[in-house]
Amino acid sequence: MSSVYPFSLPWPTVGYVVLYVATLLLHAVFMSYVLAGVLTVAAAKVRGLLRGTKAGPITTVLIDWLPFALSAAITAGIAPLLFVQILYQEAFYTANLLLFHRWMAILPVLIVAFYLLYVLKAKSVAPRLSAAVAVAIAGAIMFVGWSWVENHLLSLDRAAWVDHYAKGSMVYRDPSVFARFGFWVLAAIPTSAHLLLRQLKAGASGVDASAAPGHARVLAPAAVLSLLGVVALASPILQGRWALFHPPTTEVSGAIQLWLAVGALGALLQLVTWVFAWRGAGGSPWGLRLGSVGLVAFWWGILSAREAVRAATLGSAEALARHSRVATTSGLVVFLVFAVIAVGAVVWIARQVRAGLARNS
Repeated sequence: MSSVYPFSLPWPTVGYVVLYVATLLLHAVFMSYVLAGVLTVAAAKVRGLLRGTKAGPITTVLIDWLPFALSAAITAGIAPLLFVQILYQEAFYTANLLLFHRWMAILPVLIVAFYLLYVLKAKSVAPRLSAAVAVAIAGAIMFVGWSWVENHLLSLDRAAWVDHYAKGSMVYRDPSVFARFGFWVLAAIPTSAHLLLRQLKAGASGVDASAAPGHARVLAPAAVLSLLGVVALASPILQGRWALFHPPTTEVSGAIQLWLAVGALGALLQLVTWVFAWRGAGGSPWGLRLGSVGLVAFWWGILSAREAVRAATLGSAEALARHSRVATTSGLVVFLVFAVIAVGAVVWIARQVRAGLARNS
């Protein structure tokens, strides 16, 4: 295989890969809001405790919306989780079993983080306790993200499976886990900033919508620096150059470079909008639209480049037979029907909320 999307293979395999990346993109957007959001809130709470200051509009909106965003990220993660099991059954389940209790720990950690987000919203919580809760939430979300990166890299490192099992280890020790997790944190920051700016522009949580350009200037430096960091690190991180093992990237390097170029174009579009925001033109309709286009291109590019390594393993007769067998169970049809219904419901709700905000203003 020399491309991310194996169009030369039977349609079930092609369809599952496309649906996997598309649904993973949706999950990545919500995940980015949560990951960067909890880090921002934790930093703001600690800074406020040390300086004796109150939370600003950005922190207020994040605290108000993070419980919803976390539930949306979890819900949006169900579809790609199902598709990855179909596409990469052996590798995915092997990594799950090798990590064992460490892998399953993400479930109780997510539950605790979800309820702590509501504790954070309580107005009566003392400043010290509020800061401690915010730091605990950030640590929990970072643990979950690190665990997913660890699982993904272990699933690629087949040579380590036997030794990992023999030692009974519950931690995959490779420096690329930390490098790649840091990369995804950087990628989350501009995405979270864009979504947050849209909320501020719409007057979410009762903030002054007319102050959006000022908030954009506050968000712009972190977004710009993060985008520059992502562009610089994308190629070595996604091609595994800093890993102790050697992922099978040789035969797919051309496909990876192509999709990295798509991601770089998306990053460039976002950079343009944030540079203008830094200079005081943030929150304009054209800037938000251009930023949204850049955000989608950015994520589609880097997720496709990430998937190129695993897509190279999809040509086996066993995998193709499994995909064809699963496609005959009508599960895909049911998924597509309910996906259309869900998207339609979300669009309708968004329009109703926008109309209500317009009437109130």
